[in-house]
Amino acid sequence: MSSPLHRSTDWDQGADRHTQLKDPVVTVRQLGRLGLPGNPPTRIDHTLVYTTRQGSFEVFLPPHRPRRIPRRYTAVYEVDMGVHAIRARVQLPSIDDAHEFEASVELDWQVTDPARYVRSGHRDVPRLLLGRLEQAARPVTRRFPISDSANAEAEVLAAVGEGKPLGEEAGLRALWTVRLRRDEEGIAHAQRLRAIAHATTEEVLTQQGGARADLEKAARAQAQHQHRLELQGYEAQRIDFYREYLTRGGIDAWAMHLTQHPQDSAKAMTSLHEEQHERLQAQMVLIKEMLTKAGTEPFELEGPRRLAIEAFSAVFGQHVPLERGPGKSVAEKASESPTEPDPPFLPPQSASVDAPAWQPVVPPDPHAAPEEPR
Repeated sequence: MSSPLHRSTDWDQGADRHTQLKDPVVTVRQLGRLGLPGNPPTRIDHTLVYTTRQGSFEVFLPPHRPRRIPRRYTAVYEVDMGVHAIRARVQLPSIDDAHEFEASVELDWQVTDPARYVRSGHRDVPRLLLGRLEQAARPVTRRFPISDSANAEAEVLAAVGEGKPLGEEAGLRALWTVRLRRDEEGIAHAQRLRAIAHATTEEVLTQQGGARADLEKAARAQAQHQHRLELQGYEAQRIDFYREYLTRGGIDAWAMHLTQHPQDSAKAMTSLHEEQHERLQAQMVLIKEMLTKAGTEPFELEGPRRLAIEAFSAVFGQHVPLERGPGKSVAEKASESPTEPDPPFLPPQSASVDAPAWQPVVPPDPHAAPEEPR
């Protein structure tokens, strides 16, 4: 609804609170010289900036509004005080003119001094802020090659941060950030190099893993072979051990058996007694055969008879009965049963049964009687 105090709007963006603005001045109206008091139509969240005939500005921040419009006001600016965001990409030069950095810029700006902004006359805030940022960043990126985007970005952030705040001269406050990256060709080239490096590393690691697996497999095979050799050596030692003691037989074999099976001691003693008895019987039979052997010259029996006598003394020295009948020796049994088919234990030329007093016949000296036939 128009008022006779105001002329028609000189300029109106037709923007609402969700519109992306380049210029925060939403409307501009000139005021008439005559008319009744009244307020121009405006939004409650906008700031009103009145100009006077002397060229000064009077600001009414929301929600304050003038009760009446004095005649000294000539125009009114309706200024948006909201926060607006900018997302843009800017090309910044590198040390080589053939390549440029691609800068991603994020800006949040807001009008903090409406009168200063109206006086500045700016109509494109994003271009104003981006221009100031490029002006501070271009000399910095000129010192870096396209491949050194990280250091270039750090220097740009430092240079822009140390300078005058962006938009301060126009009554603006800006929060910003910059991210540099290579151009698309450089990024594609770096991606190809990285893919090649990854493939090479994967192949090298695969080969190294296969080599380690082969070494581990060979080590396991060697360990198994060594274990088999040790088992074979152990078995060979056991075989030698048992062969030695089984070859000896008798007491040694039973001693080895008793070390492993102590509960068989009674059986071992019985077996040893039986074995000793059999050995003595064999010795007595041998003595009998040697003492009663016919068809042999006396001098040939001198040595065997001596051995037989020693064995005879050894047998009777042990006091072990050789045949059945308690308390009777072999000599006594031989004297009591002369009709047995076995040859007598003592030689016929001996009249005594005392075995230790018997001596073998000494053979004649062949040199003393050469004429006697042999």
